[in-house]
Amino acid sequence: MKSRVAILIILFNMVLDADVDFRGQLSLQGSIWHTDGHYDGNVAAQYIPNLHIFRERRPGNIFDIEASVFGGVYYEDSALKDDFRAYRLNARYTTRQSELQIGLQKINFGPAQLLRSLMWFEREDPMDPLNIAEGVRGLRYKYNFMNNSNIWFWGLYGNNEPKGWETFTSISDRPEFGGRVQTPVPFGEMAVTTHYRRANNGVKDFQETRIALDGRYDIFVGVWFEASVQHQDVASPYHYTEMVTLGADYTFGLGNGLYILGEHMLNRFGNEFGTAEQDARLSAIMVSYPLGLFDTLSGMLFYSWEIEDWIQYFSWQRSYDRFVLNLSLFNFPDIPIAPGTTRAAGYGLQFMLLYNH
Repeated sequence: MKSRVAILIILFNMVLDADVDFRGQLSLQGSIWHTDGHYDGNVAAQYIPNLHIFRERRPGNIFDIEASVFGGVYYEDSALKDDFRAYRLNARYTTRQSELQIGLQKINFGPAQLLRSLMWFEREDPMDPLNIAEGVRGLRYKYNFMNNSNIWFWGLYGNNEPKGWETFTSISDRPEFGGRVQTPVPFGEMAVTTHYRRANNGVKDFQETRIALDGRYDIFVGVWFEASVQHQDVASPYHYTEMVTLGADYTFGLGNGLYILGEHMLNRFGNEFGTAEQDARLSAIMVSYPLGLFDTLSGMLFYSWEIEDWIQYFSWQRSYDRFVLNLSLFNFPDIPIAPGTTRAAGYGLQFMLLYNH
């Protein structure tokens, strides 16, 4: 009891002598789409306040606390729904070369942007103007070496929902852990990542291990790859999942600069390493062009080679200091074909107004 009181006193004294930054993002949106011969629609309001408390103990050494919640109210299918949950809640200590963070936080890595083989811990939708990315509960340590190499370690605990590409939930009272080593190489950088956990498929517990290799290189164009292998000691539905993403991007000197990015992903599933009892192939392209200081046009196309269908998404965005207007047109197939996407099947449009303070 005395130790808990002492910790609270230390934290209270730190807050009194700390800098406090309070920000938030309010979004209002409305969507209408056509599917199965009829029109549907929804309206929504979302607010994400963020409290940041930080103190520099000595030059280069900073202790900070981040607290943020997600709140949303939606009207759809003649019903009013709400969604309120913790979004970020963590404490962090950084030095000139290291960072230690504990609590509800975002952990992501890898160079891919649209088709991410290394989407292990969140499901960020590349077509979401809000860039919402769920966090995980755990501890993460990162150390940066003087030659620009870095090493990560993390341990996760108490995460009760599937994360990233996961289908089954981790066992909540069993820790999961992993790490990553990233180092410079000629023309770019490469990294090796691994993760281990215990999960349950509804019938029994099983062990899951992942290992991945990724790299990015800047030559004439930017090129990158992500390759991962996942093994489960229970076939759920297969023992092995192998994923590879290849990507490239380039900005053409046309007008204000035409940016084009393309990625291709191959997923293979089998009970033996290197065999494919089932596979899936996805291709994606993103094009972006700034009309001026405030306006940007962009488009994304995703194509599934198995179901031979497309996701089509086009948007216009105008950005001010605090306000962002976004108008998008979309067409989604009946079967979801891209990771992280959440829109209903059919074609339609969405208007969104964002206010940042």
